[in-house]
Amino acid sequence: MSRLRSRTPATGQRRLHRRRWRTPGDVKPTRDDLIQAAADEAQLNGKSLTHIRKHVLDMLLNAKRPLTAYEVLAALDGVGSVSPPTAYRALDFLIHLGFVKRVESLNAYMALDKGPSDLPIALFVCEKCGQAEEIAADQAVTNLMQSVTDQGFSAQHVSLEVRGDCRGKLGCEGWDGVQDEPTDRSLPVDQHSHE
Repeated sequence: MSRLRSRTPATGQRRLHRRRWRTPGDVKPTRDDLIQAAADEAQLNGKSLTHIRKHVLDMLLNAKRPLTAYEVLAALDGVGSVSPPTAYRALDFLIHLGFVKRVESLNAYMALDKGPSDLPIALFVCEKCGQAEEIAADQAVTNLMQSVTDQGFSAQHVSLEVRGDCRGKLGCEGWDGVQDEPTDRSLPVDQHSHE
């Protein structure tokens, strides 16, 4: 059953699709389900999930952390005739389908292990281990988008990332459960200097 959705908050574009977009309470799909969903979505867009695209998606789903484009390119060695543009095109294609997200602050890419979402996705990025994970921020991001619209702007792309310490939740090896001492990073102010 096809249906034409109204403009999605994430992209502002209309989508014709036959699959059900995820909701916050959904069960995490398997890797095979995500690959099949990506193939179905590609077909609905008049494209195909080529061997290289499928390999990139599978590799990102198996990765423990976001991968750079050059790490993706290196992992494609032996899959076919690949070059940097091939890796970037595969990544761009998977981003367009909604199965991969670019982690702007790391200049890296990660697979969305729960599948595409109509709402913008917020990410938590650990500065110690370099891993990233989706965080529940649907309402916050939606409010931000509404604020942008209310002020007369038109957002084309939203990327919300929170950087910090995962405290071992994502697998930081050296985390011992002790909180770091708060540090005062502000510089002393000389009130008499005007330079």
